[in-house]
Amino acid sequence: MVRSASEKRLDFLTTHSILLVLALVFIFPVVYTLMTSFKSRGDVLTRPPTIMPREWSLEAYDTVINGSPMVRTYIPNTFINSFFSSLLIVPLAGLAGYTFSRYKFRGSRALELTVLGLMMIPGLTNLLPLYRMASDWGLLNTNEIMIAVYTAGGLPFSIWIVRSFFDAIPRELEEAAMIDGCTPIGALWRVIVPLALPGLFAAFLLNFVDTWNEFLAAVVLAISDKTATVGLYDFQSSFEIAYNVWAAASIVIVIPVLAVFLALRNIFFRAMLEGALKG
Repeated sequence: MVRSASEKRLDFLTTHSILLVLALVFIFPVVYTLMTSFKSRGDVLTRPPTIMPREWSLEAYDTVINGSPMVRTYIPNTFINSFFSSLLIVPLAGLAGYTFSRYKFRGSRALELTVLGLMMIPGLTNLLPLYRMASDWGLLNTNEIMIAVYTAGGLPFSIWIVRSFFDAIPRELEEAAMIDGCTPIGALWRVIVPLALPGLFAAFLLNFVDTWNEFLAAVVLAISDKTATVGLYDFQSSFEIAYNVWAAASIVIVIPVLAVFLALRNIFFRAMLEGALKG
């Protein structure tokens, strides 16, 4: 059915109005946090609260950057945990996803469903055994235990992401490479991996962002060697909460991961689009 120009215009306005409202709903907390970070301590406590600061102040950022270990210790700890766990996930998820995509063996379907089921287990249920294991092995408050936990936690989801990309790559390309003299491993490395790079990159970036914001495991397993999200509690005392400092710390924490995402957003969105079309 052919629609008139007025109907198309109405659809356009309706769709974009809904998207604008949703965008404002999601953006408002970020804007409010940013404005709060530039308020002084007295300005934060004024009633009724205001969005814009009455007097712009950098005292909250000075407290976060110069008066706390946030920039010197907590953010580097978070980067180490997030980067290396995401880096480990890429080859592990790639090999598992390739195996599920190309090889069918007895129990393979059950194994796939088991991997899928692991995503349904709440992380809270694993904290007690993880704490006991880390304590027995002397790994509490270390980057090693955090990297291991984040790697294990991110693998099931990453395997299914990467597998969809391998499924979309024709088997004939591998067969042609092996006819030309490649071994199965050579065909995988020279032909399949370059074609699956968008999926591998998407898995890396999604896990990097997810582990950067992770709190529950970090607050239990890294009590003294804190990550950035756990370090936010440094700005809360028994008598007061410095909301402007909390807001400034939140902005400082989000800047590195936001910069990485913005710098690599074109590759990420292209990977997601290709995965949707191929899937």
